[in-house]
Amino acid sequence: MSRAARFILNLFVYLAIIGGLIFGLPRFLTWALETPYPMAAITSGSMWPVLNEGDLVFIQGGRKLEELKVGDIIVWRGTEDRGFTIHRVARINGSQIITKGDANFNEDQPIEFDQVVGRALTFRDRPVHIPHLGSITVLASNWKK
Repeated sequence: MSRAARFILNLFVYLAIIGGLIFGLPRFLTWALETPYPMAAITSGSMWPVLNEGDLVFIQGGRKLEELKVGDIIVWRGTEDRGFTIHRVARINGSQIITKGDANFNEDQPIEFDQVVGRALTFRDRPVHIPHLGSITVLASNWKK
Protein backbone atom coordinates (compact mmCIF):
# COMPACT_ATOMS: atom_id res chain seq x y z
CA MET A 1 0.00 0.00 0.00
CA SER A 2 1.38 3.40 -0.94
CA ARG A 3 2.08 6.11 1.56
CA ALA A 4 -0.72 8.33 0.12
CA ALA A 5 -3.28 5.50 0.29
CA ARG A 6 -2.29 4.72 3.89
CA PHE A 7 -2.66 8.41 4.80
CA ILE A 8 -6.13 8.58 3.23
CA LEU A 9 -7.19 5.36 4.98
CA ASN A 10 -5.90 6.65 8.34
CA LEU A 11 -7.65 9.98 7.80
CA PHE A 12 -10.92 8.20 6.95
CA VAL A 13 -10.68 6.01 10.09
CA TYR A 14 -9.88 9.06 12.23
CA LEU A 15 -12.84 11.02 10.83
CA ALA A 16 -15.14 8.00 11.33
CA ILE A 17 -14.10 7.76 14.99
CA ILE A 18 -14.60 11.51 15.56
CA GLY A 19 -17.97 11.38 13.76
CA GLY A 20 -19.02 8.39 15.83
CA LEU A 21 -18.16 10.24 19.03
CA ILE A 22 -19.90 13.46 18.00
CA PHE A 23 -23.10 11.77 16.83
CA GLY A 24 -23.04 8.53 18.81
CA LEU A 25 -22.06 9.70 22.30
CA PRO A 26 -25.13 11.92 22.85
CA ARG A 27 -27.41 9.11 21.62
CA PHE A 28 -25.70 6.63 23.92
CA LEU A 29 -25.98 9.02 26.88
CA THR A 30 -29.67 9.65 26.09
CA TRP A 31 -30.26 5.90 26.29
CA ALA A 32 -28.00 5.21 29.29
CA LEU A 33 -29.22 8.16 31.40
CA GLU A 34 -32.88 7.77 30.36
CA THR A 35 -33.40 11.37 29.30
CA PRO A 36 -33.54 13.31 26.04
CA TYR A 37 -31.29 15.90 27.74
CA PRO A 38 -28.23 13.97 29.01
CA MET A 39 -25.97 17.01 29.43
CA ALA A 40 -26.29 20.67 30.43
CA ALA A 41 -23.84 23.50 30.90
CA ILE A 42 -23.65 25.58 34.06
CA THR A 43 -24.26 29.13 32.84
CA SER A 44 -24.00 31.07 36.10
CA GLY A 45 -22.23 31.01 39.43
CA SER A 46 -25.34 30.05 41.41
CA MET A 47 -24.05 26.55 42.27
CA TRP A 48 -20.55 27.62 43.31
CA PRO A 49 -18.42 26.06 44.82
CA VAL A 50 -19.80 22.61 43.84
CA LEU A 51 -20.34 23.52 40.18
CA ASN A 52 -18.73 26.42 38.35
CA GLU A 53 -19.79 28.42 35.34
CA GLY A 54 -18.76 26.51 32.23
CA ASP A 55 -18.92 23.04 33.80
CA LEU A 56 -20.76 20.36 31.83
CA VAL A 57 -23.12 18.33 34.02
CA PHE A 58 -24.56 14.92 33.21
CA ILE A 59 -28.32 14.58 33.78
CA GLN A 60 -29.99 11.36 34.88
CA GLY A 61 -33.67 11.05 33.98
CA GLY A 62 -36.30 8.43 34.68
CA ARG A 63 -36.89 9.47 38.30
CA LYS A 64 -40.06 9.56 40.36
CA LEU A 65 -41.05 12.25 42.83
CA GLU A 66 -40.68 9.79 45.70
CA GLU A 67 -37.01 9.26 44.77
CA LEU A 68 -36.09 12.94 45.10
CA LYS A 69 -34.75 14.14 48.41
CA VAL A 70 -33.64 17.41 49.93
CA GLY A 71 -30.05 18.07 48.87
CA ASP A 72 -30.33 16.51 45.39
CA ILE A 73 -29.19 18.69 42.51
CA ILE A 74 -31.97 18.72 39.92
CA VAL A 75 -32.36 20.15 36.46
CA TRP A 76 -35.67 21.76 35.63
CA ARG A 77 -37.23 23.81 32.86
CA GLY A 78 -39.17 26.93 33.78
CA THR A 79 -42.47 28.00 32.31
CA GLU A 80 -40.74 30.67 30.21
CA ASP A 81 -38.48 29.29 27.51
CA ARG A 82 -35.21 30.37 29.14
CA GLY A 83 -33.50 27.01 29.26
CA PHE A 84 -32.66 24.83 32.22
CA THR A 85 -32.09 25.73 35.85
CA ILE A 86 -29.70 23.54 37.83
CA HIS A 87 -30.20 23.99 41.57
CA ARG A 88 -30.35 21.97 44.76
CA VAL A 89 -33.65 20.76 46.27
CA ALA A 90 -34.31 22.84 49.41
CA ARG A 91 -37.79 21.57 50.25
CA ILE A 92 -40.50 19.27 48.89
CA ASN A 93 -44.17 20.05 49.57
CA GLY A 94 -46.35 17.41 47.93
CA SER A 95 -45.70 17.70 44.18
CA GLN A 96 -44.11 21.14 44.59
CA ILE A 97 -40.35 21.41 44.78
CA ILE A 98 -38.49 24.44 46.09
CA THR A 99 -34.91 24.76 44.88
CA LYS A 100 -32.02 27.08 45.70
CA GLY A 101 -28.63 27.67 44.16
CA ASP A 102 -25.82 26.95 46.64
CA ALA A 103 -24.43 30.49 46.20
CA ASN A 104 -27.84 32.20 46.22
CA PHE A 105 -29.35 33.84 49.28
CA ASN A 106 -32.99 33.21 48.33
CA GLU A 107 -34.93 30.13 47.34
CA ASP A 108 -36.45 29.87 43.86
CA GLN A 109 -40.18 30.02 43.23
CA PRO A 110 -41.81 26.57 43.70
CA ILE A 111 -41.95 24.33 40.64
CA GLU A 112 -44.08 21.30 39.89
CA PHE A 113 -42.48 17.88 39.56
CA ASP A 114 -43.45 17.69 35.87
CA GLN A 115 -41.00 20.56 35.19
CA VAL A 116 -38.08 18.42 36.41
CA VAL A 117 -35.91 17.17 33.55
CA GLY A 118 -33.73 15.00 35.77
CA ARG A 119 -31.21 14.85 38.55
CA ALA A 120 -27.49 15.50 38.28
CA LEU A 121 -25.64 12.21 37.90
CA THR A 122 -23.60 11.64 41.04
CA PHE A 123 -20.65 9.53 42.07
CA ARG A 124 -19.87 9.27 45.79
CA ASP A 125 -22.48 11.97 46.48
CA ARG A 126 -20.76 14.48 44.18
CA PRO A 127 -22.14 15.59 40.81
CA VAL A 128 -20.37 14.11 37.79
CA HIS A 129 -19.21 17.02 35.66
CA ILE A 130 -16.49 18.02 33.23
CA PRO A 131 -14.93 21.39 34.10
CA HIS A 132 -14.87 24.04 31.35
CA LEU A 133 -16.40 21.81 28.63
CA GLY A 134 -19.71 23.68 28.83
CA SER A 135 -17.95 27.02 28.25
CA ILE A 136 -18.87 26.89 24.56
CA THR A 137 -22.55 26.92 25.52
CA VAL A 138 -21.97 29.75 28.00
CA LEU A 139 -20.19 31.85 25.35
CA ALA A 140 -22.93 31.17 22.81
CA SER A 141 -25.70 32.14 25.25
CA ASN A 142 -23.88 35.34 26.21
CA TRP A 143 -23.29 36.16 22.55
CA LYS A 144 -27.05 35.94 21.78
CA LYS A 145 -27.86 38.56 24.43
